[in-house]
Amino acid sequence: MQTAIKKWGLLTLLSVASLSLGQVAPKPNEISSATADEHLLKKVEPVYPPLAKATRVQGKVVLKVTISQAGTVADVKVQSGHPMLTASAVEAVKQWQYQPFLVDGHSAEISTTIEVPFSLGIPEADLKKEQEAAAVYFKQEDKCREQVRSKQYGDAESTCRTAVELVEKLSADRQNERRLAYQFLGHSLLFQKKFSDALIPYQKELTIAQASLRPYEAELGYAYHDMALALFATGDLQQSRSDYETAISTLEQARDHIESPFLKNEYSGTMKTVLQEYAVLLRRSGDGVGADAAELRAKAIVVRTDLKDN
Repeated sequence: MQTAIKKWGLLTLLSVASLSLGQVAPKPNEISSATADEHLLKKVEPVYPPLAKATRVQGKVVLKVTISQAGTVADVKVQSGHPMLTASAVEAVKQWQYQPFLVDGHSAEISTTIEVPFSLGIPEADLKKEQEAAAVYFKQEDKCREQVRSKQYGDAESTCRTAVELVEKLSADRQNERRLAYQFLGHSLLFQKKFSDALIPYQKELTIAQASLRPYEAELGYAYHDMALALFATGDLQQSRSDYETAISTLEQARDHIESPFLKNEYSGTMKTVLQEYAVLLRRSGDGVGADAAELRAKAIVVRTDLKDN
């Protein structure tokens, strides 16, 4: 009898366990995207990520979405899509609202697939050609940059000139790439003491920076500084002084505007160097008082060495 009770108890436990395991929440009803669209009450368009736009990334993001009984988006999973686009697509779809779905007369949780398109209006064939041309340019630009950094200025001049030729074949909105290409060509010439020659690409760099950057962006300050340095080297102290002043003012705005402690420190270091150069120019111009003031400003800037870029 005891054995029978034990067996019966074990069977009961197994039965209860089996029932418990069987009480897993049912999967949401699967519906087509077309049917889901018919119930859509509120649709939020995704923001095109600036980096994706700048690098000419387009395409569609495919999402698996669970919609609650109330019609809100309860869960979103990425099935496919470019990594630069997926976060924006998910953020937008999470805000969508649907009329509740009815199954047998009762509101029900459902799942569906949503495709979120991102398009720059560029035909795929044209985009492919553009991306191939950009890849060729970036390879050349990397070589140019490395030669300048390793002080191979003679080799860099030829490499950077080719980079400039390649960048001019890219689309008109590749202003950042153009600015950098001209900047590095200018560096390759300046450090060979080809000061007058360096003014030409530096002027191009500055023109692009003025047209494409905001007044508080550090890159605009760098462009003014490049011009100031080359003008100083050619003996045009008056225009050099003006560009130095604008460079210092722009870098100061950049430092005050940016939140990153690392970049604040970087901009401060650049400002210190630029102020020291400016003081030398002022002394050469006969403005000892101005030079003393610039040196004092430079000394007052504390540059930390323990900050790292996060």
